[in-house]
Amino acid sequence: MWTTLTGWGALLSAAGAVGCALWGVGRYPPLVTETGLAALSVIFATAWIAASRRAPRRTGLPPVTGRALVWLVAWLVPLATLACFNLGFMVSSEYGRETERLEAARYGQYSVTVVRLAGAPVRGHNASDEPVYFETDLVLRIPYDSGPREVTMPSMYTRYDPPKAGMRIDVYYAPGDARPASPVLEDGRRWGTGVIGSRMFLVTAFPVLFAGVVLTGALSYEMPGRVRRFTPSVHLPALGILLLGLLLLLPTALGWEAGGLARPAAFLSCVTPGAALAWIWRSSL
Repeated sequence: MWTTLTGWGALLSAAGAVGCALWGVGRYPPLVTETGLAALSVIFATAWIAASRRAPRRTGLPPVTGRALVWLVAWLVPLATLACFNLGFMVSSEYGRETERLEAARYGQYSVTVVRLAGAPVRGHNASDEPVYFETDLVLRIPYDSGPREVTMPSMYTRYDPPKAGMRIDVYYAPGDARPASPVLEDGRRWGTGVIGSRMFLVTAFPVLFAGVVLTGALSYEMPGRVRRFTPSVHLPALGILLLGLLLLLPTALGWEAGGLARPAAFLSCVTPGAALAWIWRSSL
């Protein structure tokens, strides 16, 4: 009984960590819930090894493959790969907190008034078939909720004609942000703070769907009996591969800079779920 409970606990904890990473419980690092569930899956896996080693061995029985186990493993592996891949695109904790603050202050694109020119317009040198543009330092009146402010914006671009006082120009800012250094940008579109966006989901959903269907068919046809009971030569290397993947994800999940290596390490972890399953399958035949 303990072998079954701890084995399912490890799988369900890992599934919870993958699900939280994909559907964004944490909007930016540190991913406390996701990391906690991943650590819990390691604890359950260790308990499963101990319980399996102590359980009496039954002989003369055919291997039994639970349908629920087949489905969980078949879909968890591609979804875990997807979660690792998307974590590689996660924004930093500083960027996430700033984005959250600006969004709460209604950050977006607004039309504001040019008060005066802070320098002479400089005509750009585009190709002959492109519109003429001018680059100018401008003083803009920004209507914040706390009152209007004048902000000098260097190197603003206008098409066709040089800018002049009184004209309207589009900028990105947050009307409700009372900080003196609140950002005002000509092109200030920000990355979302969620792990997976709609475009990324569309790009990655079809490979995950294909892999899940293929693995479900393969595992339903024949799952080796040694997969279901702990065998050192089968499961310990697979556990090591998964732990390596978890270690590669920790810098991104916890918001460590790691000398600029956090993002490449997260992408490298994508291969570990599939590698662990391949090892178990090949070595348990």
